[in-house]
Order: sequence, then C-alpha cells, then structure tokens
Amino acid sequence: RPLGKTNKDRHIAKLEKSVLKKVNNLRIGPIGVGGNVTALGVSVLTYPTHIAGLPVAINISCHATRTAETTI
Repeated sequence: RPLGKTNKDRHIAKLEKSVLKKVNNLRIGPIGVGGNVTALGVSVLTYPTHIAGLPVAINISCHATRTAETTI
C-alpha cells in the first residue's frame, strides 16, 4: 500500500505506528550516519498461517547504501 496509509485493522495500524516510532527513536538516520528519520514507514501485512510456516520479511535500505570502497 502507499507510504503513509495505515492498515485497515486498528490493532495492526497501532503496531505499525509503534514500530515506526521505536525505529526512528534509534536515531540511526539515512545510511546509518545519524539523524531523526531512519524509516519512512512500516507496513504490517497479516495472513492466516501455521506457526511452523511463519513467513517474515524485512527490507533494509538498498545495495547502494550497503557498500564501501577505498583506494590505497
């Protein structure tokens, strides 16, 4: 769903808001160099499943911000 749009389930929407606040309170910031905004949004999707097959996905940044280069 679009950034800023909360889940229709009010309990899940509350969880999304809580997680976003906690992530931004870490003050990691863009590319890990500090700042007030670490995440722009949190989206929680729920589907029925057996606990043994519980799928979880976390997307953190992109390849461009997780690489380093140096010249000696």
